Amino acid sequence: MPMTRRAERHSLSDWLALHELDPVACRRILSAVAREVASASAGHKWSASGSYGLDPETAWLRTADAMRAFFPAQRSIIDDTFEKTVKTLVARPNKSPRALTLDNGPGTYPTIFYSFLGEPSDSLVIAHEFGHAVQIRASRGKFVSPIMREVCAFIGEMAQLSYALCGDARQYRCLSQVWHKDNQKYLGTHRDHLDSALLQPEMPYNYFWNYPIARYLAIQISQRCSRDRMWTLFEGDLSVRGVLRELAFEASLA
Repeated sequence: MPMTRRAERHSLSDWLALHELDPVACRRILSAVAREVASASAGHKWSASGSYGLDPETAWLRTADAMRAFFPAQRSIIDDTFEKTVKTLVARPNKSPRALTLDNGPGTYPTIFYSFLGEPSDSLVIAHEFGHAVQIRASRGKFVSPIMREVCAFIGEMAQLSYALCGDARQYRCLSQVWHKDNQKYLGTHRDHLDSALLQPEMPYNYFWNYPIARYLAIQISQRCSRDRMWTLFEGDLSVRGVLRELAFEASLA
């Protein structure tokens, strides 16, 4: 989850307008999200996460290696972001976020706060936050909407999965279990909350509304777009509407 220095109170209507959406269009996307979670969860059995032997330093090194392998042409900016972003390990009080990335503004480097218990999910959390950090640096101060920020963070998780698939079958199985279990949250629980919120246009903004659409778009983009095209998302060159057009989803929103 990324954070900026200042936060203002906004409503559902503001959030929709920011992303060039309306309730009808949003519901159509959420219908596609519901189909995606049904497809993504088919045949998967959840197991306890447990410990799988990674320490924080190793997890971070693997995350950087994964992003470099996923976007080899962008190695320079990935290396620079990895070396200069401050990574702070913190205890996690009950119900607090597992991690967050602080955008310190143009010309600076982000700060990542994270917790670590040695579970497979920790690796995906770190990959998610590093995805945010790379997007912040790659977009060079350009405004990127919250949904698109989360798309980039989820692509960071996909880079971690791809890297494990190519080199560590046991790690891939662990991470894949976490990914599919998280789909139940992002594409299920958060989708339902957003669907209910659409009935109340003046409901105060909730950052979790960004997750179901972002997760869905990240999955679709990974299946249909080249890595070079995916990188343009990190540079802030596409809006939600732009992505929907590329995915040929736009016609259903008319």
